[in-house]
Amino acid sequence: MAATETTIAKDCAILGYRDVLVSQDENDASVHALVYADMLCSAFGGHLTGLMFGLVPFYPMSAASARVPEAWIHAQRQASEEAEQSERRIKAIYGKLASRNELKRVDSFEQEAGQICARHARCADLTVLGWSRDGGSDLERAVFVSCLFESGRPLLVVPAAYAFRGLPQRALVAWDGSREASRAVHEALPILRQTRLTRFVAVDPEDSADSGALDPTAEIARHLGRHEIAVESRRAHSRGRDVATTLAEEADHFGASLLVLGGYGHLRATEWILGDTTRGSLALARTPMLFAN
Repeated sequence: MAATETTIAKDCAILGYRDVLVSQDENDASVHALVYADMLCSAFGGHLTGLMFGLVPFYPMSAASARVPEAWIHAQRQASEEAEQSERRIKAIYGKLASRNELKRVDSFEQEAGQICARHARCADLTVLGWSRDGGSDLERAVFVSCLFESGRPLLVVPAAYAFRGLPQRALVAWDGSREASRAVHEALPILRQTRLTRFVAVDPEDSADSGALDPTAEIARHLGRHEIAVESRRAHSRGRDVATTLAEEADHFGASLLVLGGYGHLRATEWILGDTTRGSLALARTPMLFAN
């Protein structure tokens, strides 16, 4: 695939994403994400690593029976052959990319894939994940949750419905002053530095009795201005809508081609539960979204 953007200035490239991980398979969303990741690596002079899974059929072993059924052995063999064929097809695609790249294959149970991807993501600047229509596949959701909460690195979700337009020219940042929002902004700096305009949006900021109270986005806007990023800010009112819907409409009206958000959730027993805004933003996904926790 030919490079779609000219290389960004060297001083900016040094601060960019030099090591990008893609959760890879052959579905449309994943291939869409690969094109986006290749564009980022080409722009920032980075290396792209694809991580694909050869999913092994799960068989619950019983202490009462140590013998493995022939049907499961046959299913495992068939799954391995299909994974090898898929790997060859994906490698052919990687051979046409503009960026330096490699493809890694890990054979695992589907239940382990998310955590495996998170471990690989810890050694990358950014993980890129394709997001299928209708809320993402089971594997995509598992990778998203594990990478967001367990990798310590940012995650960029590329919806299958997104019409690819190259590097973002306008970005919208959901700002609530939280640690997660701050992390997302700073992890997105390599992209924000080359946008023409970045808008900070605070949804339903707390009203103050002091009419001279500072805009809740003012301080972070000044901070990004010192990074020579063109910034503006806006207060948005939900008027009964949820925050995710409000942000999606703000992004549409602004013409944003990137949405930057803190990724929220909480741990229940041994399972991460996504916050309402994070879950809602994924359900409404129309433009690439960079999350950090």
